[in-house]
Amino acid sequence: MASAPTVSVVIPAYNAAWCVRKAIDSVLAQDFRDLELIVVDDGSTDDTPAVLASYGDRIRVVSQANGGMSSARNAGIRAARGEFLAFLDSDDWWLPPKLGRQVDLLRRRPELGFCSCAARVEDPDGRLLNLWSCPSWQEPFVVHLFGSGADVPGSCSAVLARRELVLRVGAFDESLRGAEDPDLWIRLSAVSGYACLADPMVVVLRRP
Repeated sequence: MASAPTVSVVIPAYNAAWCVRKAIDSVLAQDFRDLELIVVDDGSTDDTPAVLASYGDRIRVVSQANGGMSSARNAGIRAARGEFLAFLDSDDWWLPPKLGRQVDLLRRRPELGFCSCAARVEDPDGRLLNLWSCPSWQEPFVVHLFGSGADVPGSCSAVLARRELVLRVGAFDESLRGAEDPDLWIRLSAVSGYACLADPMVVVLRRP
């Protein structure tokens, strides 16, 4: 059996044929190469399966009945073998240094359980809507998050976390139909540290 990769990247995809190729290509173009890419087809009824099949063995595809974002992300987590987990929504994408910079950060600072980076928020025409910057806080970060749940910039598409820690705190809560990512960040920050890289290395798409 091949040795486990350092990073497992999880992309949940539901009827994402229109966008998922850009997300996948941005992962495959990372400067950091020791990764596996798991795309969870969450019961798509469009051409998503054909798009994923076109990548052959460059990606791993997990197919399931539609269960929602948390269910799809958790399916990817269960399939993951890496030391670290990275998440990317199917309509967002990364810049090439993203994973390498984050892996280096978590390896240098073992007290950190997860990290993110600043993100560009763009419209479908590529216009910058907002720069989602790193937060500042004085109190413990878990306390800060209770009042500012959106203060992990880029949210799922920007976070790199230690897989063992994500499993220990229970991964994503599949009973939630909103705020499932800040819920996980709160649970992670209750048992570990968090840091943010100030360079925007994620693009988050916002559609009207």
